[in-house]
Amino acid sequence: MTLDIQQMKARLEEKQVELQTQLSGLTEAYPAPVGPVEASEGPQDFEEVAVDFLETQHEQSIMVNEQALLTEVQDALKRIEQGTYGKCVICGQEIPEKRLEAIPWAARCVKDEEQLEQRNLSQEELYNTNTY
Repeated sequence: MTLDIQQMKARLEEKQVELQTQLSGLTEAYPAPVGPVEASEGPQDFEEVAVDFLETQHEQSIMVNEQALLTEVQDALKRIEQGTYGKCVICGQEIPEKRLEAIPWAARCVKDEEQLEQRNLSQEELYNTNTY
């Protein structure tokens, strides 16, 4: 099986449009941060304020994740244009086709991705132990 770069490019472009649409919907819901004066205008009880805050936090979290994924998709499209798509950005080895079929924006081979995740987990553990 040989990787069809044009098909992968089409999938990435489709994902890019999907993410941009989702992000524009989220930014329309919260176009600008609301200051404390605007937030406190009108009658609101504690429960309403708490629910609004949690909903805002949740949507902002989604927005950050969607933006990060959009960046990965755009980087993959750049790698296609540069002729480096399908090669690990760390070691230069070929990324397995099955991995690219599953995650077209994958930038690292499985080994380097695992090492990155392990480093991130180690840092998370470090931060968790320092907070006590």
